[in-house]
Amino acid sequence: MNGVVAVDELTRAYRAVTLGEFRSGSRRIGRSAEVDPGWSPADDEQVVAVFGCLGGAGASTVALGLASAAEDARVVECCTVAASGLAAASSAELGTTPDGWVQGSRGPVLVERRGERIASPAHCPAPRVTTRTLTVLDCGWDVDLLVGCDGWLGAAIRTVPVAVVVTRPTVPGMRRLEAAVGLLGPDRVCGVVVGVEKRWPRPVEQALCPSGRALRAEGRLIGFPHDPILAMEGLTPEPLPAPILAGCSAVLTLLNGVLR
Repeated sequence: MNGVVAVDELTRAYRAVTLGEFRSGSRRIGRSAEVDPGWSPADDEQVVAVFGCLGGAGASTVALGLASAAEDARVVECCTVAASGLAAASSAELGTTPDGWVQGSRGPVLVERRGERIASPAHCPAPRVTTRTLTVLDCGWDVDLLVGCDGWLGAAIRTVPVAVVVTRPTVPGMRRLEAAVGLLGPDRVCGVVVGVEKRWPRPVEQALCPSGRALRAEGRLIGFPHDPILAMEGLTPEPLPAPILAGCSAVLTLLNGVLR
């Protein structure tokens, strides 16, 4: 039976490859295998973190819209390569930095994302030093994973002054919004509901829990209109729709009193 390999051994090997882990003695080798110890923004660099409550909520669109509204800004996408929402968003590709950040631009906005698989939020490499006045972190992981994780990203999430939480106008979307606000703390959260018109569906209204109702009463729960082309094609080099940009400008204005 020479050359026969057991199924469980193949399964372990496959998992190791997908995690970017390869055995060399007792050492694990992988570009994102080591936890990055920390990151500190520059003295004049403001930071906003954007979270999606559920898959396809539109967090990358909101992150890019906030940076576009600010102009002198960058978006740092912190997720694994397969989950990227910004892979096709740049109008010009600028290449890959020596530390692995794939850079692109959209007018004045710099887009930075990873080009490899990242095993967990704790293994995301720290952002590069920048001269931009605003860094928007497109977090790309579940909030409950982020708030307790090691590395620079977990530390940033626990201390960043502003968190923008993006959800959809559905009953599960409202439940996930409530959970995210509870994890992040209501005082620093601004909620965005993508795909809701002026009149909310009655079941969604009824599904708003205490934190969601408080955000709405304080003007910190903002509805964005549905854009069918954006929903179908995702982010491309084309300009963001005017209503989305207007909504992001309103969010940025709201956040200006909180940003340090």
